[in-house]
Amino acid sequence: MAYLIAALAQHLNDFAILAIAAMVFGAGGVFLSYVAHHVWFNRWPVRGEEDKKVADTVQTSLLGFSAFVLALAVTNVLSNLSQVGEAAYLEAGDIASLDRELGALGNQATTARQALADYARDVAADEWPRLAKVQPTLSPIVSQDITRLWAETRRLQGDAQLVPEHIRDALDRYLGTIERARAERLAQATKSIPSIFWIIIILFVSAASFMNGRNNLHRFGMHLIVVHMAAIGMVIALIVIVDNPFRGVTSIDPSIIADALKAPAH
Repeated sequence: MAYLIAALAQHLNDFAILAIAAMVFGAGGVFLSYVAHHVWFNRWPVRGEEDKKVADTVQTSLLGFSAFVLALAVTNVLSNLSQVGEAAYLEAGDIASLDRELGALGNQATTARQALADYARDVAADEWPRLAKVQPTLSPIVSQDITRLWAETRRLQGDAQLVPEHIRDALDRYLGTIERARAERLAQATKSIPSIFWIIIILFVSAASFMNGRNNLHRFGMHLIVVHMAAIGMVIALIVIVDNPFRGVTSIDPSIIADALKAPAH
């Protein structure tokens, strides 16, 4: 189920996801309430006050459980989004620092700097879209850029006069942090809401809609059910949107990496 939701979200705009979720949950909630009223609860037209209290308690508990699970999911996906954004800014800083170190070595580092510039460009243009897919992967083009950068850096380090030990250590440190940032980026892309979450939340919401059927469903009440369930659907849509920090309007902008080597405006 998680795979299906991610596959559908991959091809939709964030606002379209919100609208579709609101319509599906709003219509589904009122339909389930209507069916429950006419098929199940009409079998017991006479219910005492104790029955009503028990029903209210059950429905309130179901909605409370739903809110709790949704809150946990929202907290988790927002935390993941924040971590991806922070990591992107840190990596951009490492790219700029490595370029500065290479620039200090003069014309002999031109090829290495070009490989670094290609890396920053290809991460934004090729790797970011790959990470947004249902099955995220790293870009082979970016891997080639890293290989070229590594080879050129080692060539420069072979000249002890050009690259003294403290510069050698700095180059190794920045190159290592950039490579680790890629691995961590892939790990963040594979973090998604498990299927069991969607099963649980749909069961809770469906049960709460079912309990609405115990009331006489006049037009006003049905409108309220639509609004209520649509609101829950929009929260679920928010989780779907934020669950993938590499796609959509609400995501981490790859220009953070692409612009790492651009000179700041004065």
